[in-house]
Amino acid sequence: MTKKKLILISLFILFAIRIIFAFLTWHGDVWNHMDWGERFFEYGAAKFYAPQTNIWSFLWPNQPPGTTYMFAGIFKLFKFVFSIFWWINIKIPLFPSGIITYFESNLYPALLKLPAILSDFGIAYLIYKIIRKVRVGKKSVEKLAAYGAIIFLINPVVWYNSSVWGQYDSVINFLTLAAFYFLLDRKILLATTFYALSIYTKATLLVFAPIFFVIWAKQKYSVKEYLLSIIFPLLLIGVLTYPFSQSEPFSWLYNLYKDKIFTEQRQVVTSNAFNIWAGLTGIHQVPHDKLLGLLSYKLWGLIMFSVSFLLPLRLILKKQDTKMVIWVLAIISVSSFSLLTNMHERYLFSFFPLLTILVILERRLILFYVLISALNFLNLYNFWWTPEINFVKQFLSYNGGYFGRVLGYFEFALYIFFYGFFVKTQVLAKRKV
Repeated sequence: MTKKKLILISLFILFAIRIIFAFLTWHGDVWNHMDWGERFFEYGAAKFYAPQTNIWSFLWPNQPPGTTYMFAGIFKLFKFVFSIFWWINIKIPLFPSGIITYFESNLYPALLKLPAILSDFGIAYLIYKIIRKVRVGKKSVEKLAAYGAIIFLINPVVWYNSSVWGQYDSVINFLTLAAFYFLLDRKILLATTFYALSIYTKATLLVFAPIFFVIWAKQKYSVKEYLLSIIFPLLLIGVLTYPFSQSEPFSWLYNLYKDKIFTEQRQVVTSNAFNIWAGLTGIHQVPHDKLLGLLSYKLWGLIMFSVSFLLPLRLILKKQDTKMVIWVLAIISVSSFSLLTNMHERYLFSFFPLLTILVILERRLILFYVLISALNFLNLYNFWWTPEINFVKQFLSYNGGYFGRVLGYFEFALYIFFYGFFVKTQVLAKRKV
């Protein structure tokens, strides 16, 4: 069997396993997504974000319209697929009707995981392309690029998030990674469009916006290209938003982000993220406006993150090659998770596509990759306990989450190591040369 066939078989198996997991269980968040997708057609876009006129089975829709479109589209897909099986059930007497009963309860939540599962493979493909781009002309580049894609897909953080939990972090990460890939390939219109769609789906990766803007500005396109790269994404977002706003879409969208998405959620020191704040306060609902000395936890986090941002920003202002961009994005991703308050456990997801690329380029990071993956996998498992493994649950729950604090300090130690490795290999080494 050739290596190419072996890789294709591996990809098929990894996809099949994800589909099987998609039917086995789902997080409570999926019930929200089911509710939003179905009620979009009941309430209509114009009234969808109007809580005073709507009743929700679970939580009000607290994500941007891009998410709503995705869930509504999956609801229609469910109806279409279910109708096919229903037709087969009627036309073929021997068809087992138990399948219809099972799909009636389980097909819709399983299909809601499909965008994230497909995005996992989209990210893996981009990892493959980026590694080939960085190591062009080097020996065994095809094999290394394929290894990178497979390593990402088998990472438990990745498949647990998408096909078990049913979250869609991989969707926005695929859109953002594609945006930077196109930007580095000087396809500026595709780059700005993909990044705009990522933020329109969920705003988590706004943290990369300064880096995106620096590269976009320093590539020196024509005035026409710059204008088109701004106008087209704005028109697209405006068209997509108009059914919700029924008026001027951009002010409506701005108010939605300002008044709902960024504010009407928990504002706490840590929202189950194993980071420095978990170490200091534990995994408790401590408001991040509470004072720690002279400043609030929130301000301390912003100050530390801003300081950590200075070196990556300085480096990207000087150099915008692919490898440096991946390093800078990785540093910003892990810094935001480790230092900012109000972090969720899933917000480290954006680090793993970037870290996978760096591991292939720098093998000394393999142990770090294993440790940070295992730690974040435990973090995803914490409080949900699916599947329930008693000794792990007892370990994480011991003495009110004592080991959650320990793991928070451990994550911070890993972060310090990674930042130091970055400085040593990408800054100090270059100066010696």
